[in-house]
Amino acid sequence: MALVVIGMQVFIIQPGLVSVLIAGGAGESIVGYAASAEIFGIALSTIAAASIGTRLSWKWLAGQALALMAGANLASAVQTTGEAFLLLRLLAGLGAGIVISLGYAMVGMAPDPDRSFGHLIIAVLAYGALGIFGLPAAAALLGTGGVFVLLALMAAAGLGLLGLVAQPAPVERPTEPQAGSRASLNMLLAAIFLFFLGQGVVWAFLSLIGERMGIAPQAVANGLTIAQLAGIPGAFAASLGRRIGHRLLIAVGTIGCVAPLAVMTMRLDAVGYGVGISIFNAAANLMTPLLVAIVAGIDRGGRLVQRAAALQMLGLAVGPALSTPLMGHGFTPILGLSILLFLSCWLLSALNPSRTGGGKASNA
Repeated sequence: MALVVIGMQVFIIQPGLVSVLIAGGAGESIVGYAASAEIFGIALSTIAAASIGTRLSWKWLAGQALALMAGANLASAVQTTGEAFLLLRLLAGLGAGIVISLGYAMVGMAPDPDRSFGHLIIAVLAYGALGIFGLPAAAALLGTGGVFVLLALMAAAGLGLLGLVAQPAPVERPTEPQAGSRASLNMLLAAIFLFFLGQGVVWAFLSLIGERMGIAPQAVANGLTIAQLAGIPGAFAASLGRRIGHRLLIAVGTIGCVAPLAVMTMRLDAVGYGVGISIFNAAANLMTPLLVAIVAGIDRGGRLVQRAAALQMLGLAVGPALSTPLMGHGFTPILGLSILLFLSCWLLSALNPSRTGGGKASNA
């Protein structure tokens, strides 16, 4: 679980980090593409990790990945602009993706994946809340470079956890779904990709959206911190997926994601902005563990969970790249695109009841 938090060290605080980098003199375009490069690196390595499976030692992979993250973050401390910065963030993402994939696979092998993934997201959110709240003060005290030094130290600390990395026994073939067709499974994986693509489109720019509304940067950071804490009840609700029913929770989560983004197309004050992003984050963190836990319930060997993690990171990587060209037209097109993708995710889930049904009837 701690490995996933370390792997998510940048993504979960990305809105605040984007604001800090721009305040430090980096251009909006380079920051947007850097965010996309890092998540794209995560996507590439999660895909690679899913393909490797158990053929390599997970402890060795985790150690190499953590070392790569630490080195790339240290180098980013002195190079925060230009193409070299994009390359460094790509390298950091490559390391983070392996760490996330291995962590997800280990959590997915737990006896109750709904509960385990819910607890995982709560841990990630707790880190995110502290990180976003402390970023402005850390940047003021240490500078932008100092923030990357802290991230490097966090990755290096993960090396002390390698003894806890558990590797399943190798299998000759991946575990197949217990019921339903491969087409149904592909629909579920496509829904996961669309959801995280929608999240990636808007997540990195939430701080800028608030500042463009005329809200002070610290008030935006405070709102994002509260939003991270608001995500904890959403993640807890996901742990109740077997009792309440996955389909109902997905519908609630979709409404919770779409409605605040629609309201944010209007100019809001600090309170309205904080409430909106809090509802959005609670819903998004209901959906995140819920969708992955459904996959984990189908495949207890971890391979499908690694595929889901790869699609999650691929969506989060492509999202900022889609948003950056739209920034010149304001944030309404970005919000509209995100809404469309969330609704598409819900539609695929609704058309796939064998995987998202409720209670004991569901495989998850």
